Amino acid sequence: MMADNEGRRTPLMNLGVQVSMRVLAFGAAMASLLVMITNREVASVYGIAFEAKYSYSSAFRYLVYAQIAICGATFFTLVWACLAVRRRGLVFALFLFDLLTTITAISAFSAAFAEGYIGKYGNKEAGWLPICHYVHHYCNRVTISLALSFSSFVLLFLLTVITASAARNY
Repeated sequence: MMADNEGRRTPLMNLGVQVSMRVLAFGAAMASLLVMITNREVASVYGIAFEAKYSYSSAFRYLVYAQIAICGATFFTLVWACLAVRRRGLVFALFLFDLLTTITAISAFSAAFAEGYIGKYGNKEAGWLPICHYVHHYCNRVTISLALSFSSFVLLFLLTVITASAARNY
């Protein structure tokens, strides 16, 4: 026999979905962070050696710091979500934290993506040459980090929508 609340999510079902998505978002952000901070390659161009590291780019540094903040906020909201099931007044605050975390995620991704695009394709008008054909390994790992960062953003965005829906119902 079906339950009376067929088609509706109970608070515990919603909690299970939120916990799962928060753990996945945390994992994606942490993986993006680790791939980026361990990314380093030395190349030689016309006999001149140069090193490619994330710390040489302000956009990549911003991505790393934002991913650290996202990991911390996601862990904090994981605990907060468990408390919000029992106390209805905490759901709106959870929504605000999720919204800020999501905005931080897309901001950091966008900045790093723009930097990566210039590294891969250059900018002829500004006279910036592409560097990815010299440092393939570095560029591939930046791409992986950006893909993980974007997946973290998507999960956080979905969490924000779920939390907004839950806040509306309380």
